[in-house]
Amino acid sequence: MAPGELPGVSYAHDQVPNTAYLKSASSTYQPVQASQTPPERKSSHWNPWTWEIANCFLLLVSLFAILATLYPHDGQPLPQWPFSITINALLSIYAVVMKASMLLILTSGIGQLQWSWFLHSRPLKDVARYRDAASGPIGSLSWLCKYHVRQPLTALAALIIIAAVAVDPFIQQLTKPVDCKRFENDDLPASIPRTNYLSYDTNSFPSDLLGSLASGFYTPQNLSDFTCGTGNCTFDAEYSSLAYCSVCEDVSASTKIDERCTVYQDGKLKLGSCYESELPKGASISEYNLTTTVTAANTPVSLNYHWEFDFQSGRVATPKENVFGVGRVPRRLDTTSPNNTINAISLGNDLALILPKTDYSFTPYDPNGDGNRTGCADAASNNTWWCRQWGAATCSLQPCVRSYTADVESGRLREKLVDQSKANSTWGYGESPSSEGIIVLQNYLAVVDTKCINDAERKELLGAGYAVDTNTRWLPYNVTFDPRVGTPADAAFPQSLLAHECLYIMDASFVDDIWTYILSQFISGVVEREYPNGAHQPSYSGPTQLLSLFDSSHVDEENINNALGRLADAMTLWIRTHGHASHSKRAVGQEYHNSICVKVNWDWVALPAVLTGLTLLFFLLTVISTYRQRLPIWKGSPLTFLFHGPGGMTWVDSNLVAANVKPDRVADLTTDRGMQEFANNITSNGCEDIM
Repeated sequence: MAPGELPGVSYAHDQVPNTAYLKSASSTYQPVQASQTPPERKSSHWNPWTWEIANCFLLLVSLFAILATLYPHDGQPLPQWPFSITINALLSIYAVVMKASMLLILTSGIGQLQWSWFLHSRPLKDVARYRDAASGPIGSLSWLCKYHVRQPLTALAALIIIAAVAVDPFIQQLTKPVDCKRFENDDLPASIPRTNYLSYDTNSFPSDLLGSLASGFYTPQNLSDFTCGTGNCTFDAEYSSLAYCSVCEDVSASTKIDERCTVYQDGKLKLGSCYESELPKGASISEYNLTTTVTAANTPVSLNYHWEFDFQSGRVATPKENVFGVGRVPRRLDTTSPNNTINAISLGNDLALILPKTDYSFTPYDPNGDGNRTGCADAASNNTWWCRQWGAATCSLQPCVRSYTADVESGRLREKLVDQSKANSTWGYGESPSSEGIIVLQNYLAVVDTKCINDAERKELLGAGYAVDTNTRWLPYNVTFDPRVGTPADAAFPQSLLAHECLYIMDASFVDDIWTYILSQFISGVVEREYPNGAHQPSYSGPTQLLSLFDSSHVDEENINNALGRLADAMTLWIRTHGHASHSKRAVGQEYHNSICVKVNWDWVALPAVLTGLTLLFFLLTVISTYRQRLPIWKGSPLTFLFHGPGGMTWVDSNLVAANVKPDRVADLTTDRGMQEFANNITSNGCEDIM
């Protein structure tokens, strides 16, 4: 081995490595020192960073590709792409490109920063530390543990490499499948019946109404006359319809009880106390006359409980006793409204429901058998109708307007009541005008939805003397036109109120006839109790609806309210499907299919976005630092230590490198490219001397 020769290195042309040669145009070899300063080249400082700049662009493209892929699909059904490619598969591809671009930039930057580090005397082992830091998170963590932030840019790159481990799981957390609705654009949209006007022919009472009410009184009825082609529809827009409403109130506290009892003593009858504990010794109550009275619509309604025992025969003289009753009180027309603007009428009837007082014992016994009433030991329950053995309530059942939203799922309709006019509110009362000398005897009840009207209609109403304000939605209105006549969409006021579906009208005669022919027989009367042949178990008789409501003395205000509510709902369903054909435009909804949609969790994009920004910042600062320190751009090339060892160019003998370059070219060993050109003509067998 010649002096200065490195083991395992062979040279071109079998030259003795004493001098580096450059081939001239005359094909002779001129000796040139390898450490000679090459001629100056004019090139952009950014040229050596071309590959890193390209990866910066690729890094940004991958981030924006993630955002561009997710944004249009957020909340939308899973995309159906060719070859069954999923959105997560595409995101994984973006993540691979992002990490690869990011790590290439960081690796090049760390490699370049080591030359700044070696501007000062450093341990040679730091070469390996820098190499490890650029190779992965473990090496980066090791570098941070050793030097912390002594080289801030290297520390920043190490932190980014460590944090980049979490990029993949963060990308996967960006999306998750959720149940959603895929709406259809159908020429026949979903629809639900509603009406603005219920007309009524007094000569033809609806025969199917009684059956609808009878069914609805016992079991809640469901609207079946809706259309939904897919079986899944939504009616998000609020819609309103003419309806019936009920409201009940427990008036037991204001109930009056008149007590009249006859006492039998020493063979004589006389008036006395109704409480056995207050009777003289040897006296017994022969007759109870207990009258329970409540007031409904300013009218008293009473139910008498009468029980009599004949001491001569030793038998009960009154086999049947009134134990529950429902009375009807018609409401009256009131024309005392302010300024006579509205003919206010409080519609319908009030009901008085009475569970009369029938017993004066201090221990409540069960009227259905032996023993005391159950569930009355707790002080909180002692004031219930069941425990105190009596009670009373008043109810109103009358026209109203109800507003809904709805959903249809798997063919089942679910309506949500959003708002309604009060069940005991007043309505306007008007008459249709005469036509061609013919007097039309038709009266109308009407109310305007002020939430629906436009500014022009509001101005007209104010001009007519109606008190329109934002706090009152349902405004009584006196109809002055015939709603049975067709109303065009561009009709002028007041017909525009009906054309815009803001006016709700009901023939007044319907309200009267519904009570006269149906409700007066359907939900009024008395339930009687008797103990046949001295039996302990009583039997009850009376109208079927009242027997159901009475429920063997278990009736209370809650049961009454529920029953009247079911009755009002049944009437509402009938009205919505029997409105006037010209003023019963159906509410329109949207059909949809159940689907799986993409839900984007945008918070998870923070880490990839932050790491992208920090990587670009790191690259920019590395380039600026290199330029300011006038360092050669060697990056992480291992050739640097062969040509520029720790001692500079003298690290290797100046005659070691044999330059087999192209004619008329000068070797530039200060650049990575120049070193690679030289190294390409040098072969090495590093293991030759070991074997």
